[in-house]
Amino acid sequence: MGFKCYKLTFQNAHFGDGYLNTSKGSFPASLLFSALCLEALKNDCLDEFIAEAQQDDFFVSDAFPYVDEPYLPKPIGLYQNKRLDFDTLAEDQRISKKASELTVLPYSQLMSFVEGDATIDDLYSDQVGLYDLEVLTKKGADPYEVALTRFNSSLYIIAQASELFDQLMTSLQYSGLGGKRSSGYGAFSLEIAELNTDFLSHLNKFEYQRQLLLTTSLPKNNELTKSLLGAQYKLEKTSGFTYSETAGVLLRKNDLYKFSAGSVFLNPYLGSIVDVSPANYAHPVYNFAKGLFYGF
Repeated sequence: MGFKCYKLTFQNAHFGDGYLNTSKGSFPASLLFSALCLEALKNDCLDEFIAEAQQDDFFVSDAFPYVDEPYLPKPIGLYQNKRLDFDTLAEDQRISKKASELTVLPYSQLMSFVEGDATIDDLYSDQVGLYDLEVLTKKGADPYEVALTRFNSSLYIIAQASELFDQLMTSLQYSGLGGKRSSGYGAFSLEIAELNTDFLSHLNKFEYQRQLLLTTSLPKNNELTKSLLGAQYKLEKTSGFTYSETAGVLLRKNDLYKFSAGSVFLNPYLGSIVDVSPANYAHPVYNFAKGLFYGF
């Protein structure tokens, strides 16, 4: 069925980074994959879904904003300020600082950004307006703070479409994504749409010189050495806990270090789905780490 665009429109959600009182403006493919596994388990099709996901042509991207067009992660290490019309060094430093704080940009602006011709102030203003953060204080005998992301735009993910994947995504919109779902956060409305021809022509097309990583992911052991040649990347650690009904306790998953979305490679990789379950755990605990790339 090919790659499809799945637009997710949230009112609010909690996408934490280890703390209840912070929330991010997007989520990685691994969070979505875990939620889809739980949805498949409820629908008695987990084995079928895992078998499909382990096929070489199955990919899922991280979530990025969609405002009239898809946004992409800012390519790491490629920005060069080639404009010479700044009045002062301070102005040049101000623009460079804003460029460093960008995390995403419209896909139509990718090459302008890389070539140093983009208007950084406009890109920065666009990014600031994508969502707002609100911290709520829950009162009672055991008060706590919880951060919510309130979205002013949709998010989207790219995935290799299938009937099963579409069914699980449709079901997931009612279960929700992220934390504090029992409080009603994280529900979304789903739209499945076609990607335009130009965008499609860059996905996993390895004839392009550079490959922009769209999925926080990790090469297989036999892919790692080659993929590092000429790469510009950041690493991020994924960890957390999983609940064992047998033990009745939360057990810590194995830590996993992955390349962040936005890393740029000359040699792309396939990656895999990694089992991060604790030692002697009753079943696998999957972390999605397959790489999807945008060539440019």
